[in-house]
Amino acid sequence: MNFLHNAMNHYGYWVLGLGLMLEVLALPLPGEFLMSYAGLLVFEGKLNWFASMLAAGAGSSLGVTAAYWIGYAAGRPFFEKVGSRIHLGPDKLDKASVWFDKYGNKVLLIAYYIPGIRHFTGYFAGVTRLPFRTFALYAYTGAFIWTGLFITLGKILGPQWDHFHHSIRKYLIFAGILGAILLLAYYTIKNRKVRVKQAVLRFIANGSSAFRTVRKAEWAIAIACLVLVAAVTWAVVIIQDFLAHEFSDFDQIAPLVIHAVFDESWKSLFSGTMQAASPIILAPIVVLSLIAVWKLRGKRLEEAALYSFGIFGGIIWEYGLRHLFAGTGPELSAYSFPCEPVSLIMVVFGLSAYYVGRSVRRRRIQISLGGVAVIASLFAGVACIYLNRYDASDVTAAFAFTGVWLSSNVVLVELFRMLRKTQKQTRPSDSG
Repeated sequence: MNFLHNAMNHYGYWVLGLGLMLEVLALPLPGEFLMSYAGLLVFEGKLNWFASMLAAGAGSSLGVTAAYWIGYAAGRPFFEKVGSRIHLGPDKLDKASVWFDKYGNKVLLIAYYIPGIRHFTGYFAGVTRLPFRTFALYAYTGAFIWTGLFITLGKILGPQWDHFHHSIRKYLIFAGILGAILLLAYYTIKNRKVRVKQAVLRFIANGSSAFRTVRKAEWAIAIACLVLVAAVTWAVVIIQDFLAHEFSDFDQIAPLVIHAVFDESWKSLFSGTMQAASPIILAPIVVLSLIAVWKLRGKRLEEAALYSFGIFGGIIWEYGLRHLFAGTGPELSAYSFPCEPVSLIMVVFGLSAYYVGRSVRRRRIQISLGGVAVIASLFAGVACIYLNRYDASDVTAAFAFTGVWLSSNVVLVELFRMLRKTQKQTRPSDSG
């Protein structure tokens, strides 16, 4: 590493570009180290931020382009001859070809974050004859985002770069794997809509054919179930990390990044955002939502009761979790895990958007209400960290645990509505 330190100090841009080109070609060079250290040199004023990102992005793009044309030139005959010796025979090449036809262009955006994957995507894209224009668009875009992110993080962390380097690398690898999983799930659902929908419904209703008559409710349940599974998994991981005290690096890195993005001019706005979690703001939203549901829905009493259960149940849910874990915040505030303001805003804004949106039944209004709920929740989370009221782990826990409550509510409500509709449909036949 001393050699790389000295080389970067004397020939920064050239070493950065050449090193990343060779690293993408699968040579054993520490690409993340080069980019993070370049960010530190930017922080110290020894390198230019824009020039560093340009050199790193260009080097990565040259490397992945060379890998593409090597794979293109070697082609299928090479792998048909020697591929079986390295577990890359014709059968696996056919599967890789189909895989790239379906997902390859999108995967090129996130493969950079996963070591061992980014080194071979260029070769496989060439072997499977992915059109070069498509390859270049996604591969180059991914290269500049990847390098820019690492260099920017190195610039933000500055002297603390060496301490947090491995943690950041771990988080970005996790983000890359998660992105690949979400991408795979999206295409699986998109290409197998009927199978996925029926499988989810069979899991919920044990194959009851009566549930397959209401398409909108089916999709609402299917999506809510996927969100519920993801939220529960996320919550379990968070609980494990909380009990193992593994959030220390994350809680130190997140405020540094947020303060680098948002300067002092945002302080008054974030302080005002915190007021959105107060009863003065939330109570009128609940009352107005109840009025809207009461006027717009047919089953007024049922809808109002379900909405009220979701709101007050969510408040009890977050209160119980905070007292169960008894975490302390950055100012030694008691019961900060999960973050109370974010939990309350998610419950009230999220359920209000869902019930009012279902009552209005206009796509634009539904999208607008959902967007407001998401933005308000995210903004509240950033405000809590920015103002040093809560740790980043407290905010993350609020997103996960409240996501469990919201998605489970949607599943139960949609099942209730579906049962009610199917009962109405079966009554005439029963009476006859």
